Amino acid sequence: MIDGIELAASGLDAYANVQEVIARNLANANTVGFKKNTISFKTILTEADGVETSSLQTNYGVDQSNGNLTYTGNSLDISIDGDGLFTLDTDKGMRYTRNGQFQLSSNGEIITDTGSKLLGQSGPIIIPKGGSEIVIDNKGVVKVDGKDIGKLIITHFTDLSKLVPTGDSTFTAPLEIINDAADVKYRVAQGYLERSNVNVVMEMVDMITNMRSYEASNNVIKTFSDLMERLISNQSI
Repeated sequence: MIDGIELAASGLDAYANVQEVIARNLANANTVGFKKNTISFKTILTEADGVETSSLQTNYGVDQSNGNLTYTGNSLDISIDGDGLFTLDTDKGMRYTRNGQFQLSSNGEIITDTGSKLLGQSGPIIIPKGGSEIVIDNKGVVKVDGKDIGKLIITHFTDLSKLVPTGDSTFTAPLEIINDAADVKYRVAQGYLERSNVNVVMEMVDMITNMRSYEASNNVIKTFSDLMERLISNQSI
């Protein structure tokens, strides 16, 4: 009976974790470049002194599938149609993102809303003072008033599952998964933004299902608790 309570309790913890992930996804459903968070569980069996016990291992991940592109017409809104991520220089080191919602700093650098710099092959992309027309072609070449000023670094990876979320729709990655020799087809789309890949309807369905499972496990614990209380009461008579 105690084992049944422990099993149901571990289920409650799991369902609570799932609820947190779903809530995070729903909160970021309209965040540009956000990637859906995922969660899965694995039962780990161990044996000690002839006694077999089980524990629930929680695995968190990120769904790296691409979101839909939406036209904005803003010259500093950029998206990647295909594989790869924009490369950023941040105060915490190199970061990667699919969020192409950029702006200009006071000194002409193309930056994110948190101040991270968009990197080109020769360093941060800087718009010359007085430049008016900014054009970014589908290869990532940046032109200002018809003059080339740099080319965006679109970084590709051999294993997207090893990207680590760092907040603000950015990721860090171990150097060994960066694929410098990648022959990957992509197209940079100026004036477009990639939306979150969160499906709100599916998240709501998952939330309802998860809440029902939580309630069922909670009822199991209550049933076991009532049975134990009756057993103890009967033994004391």
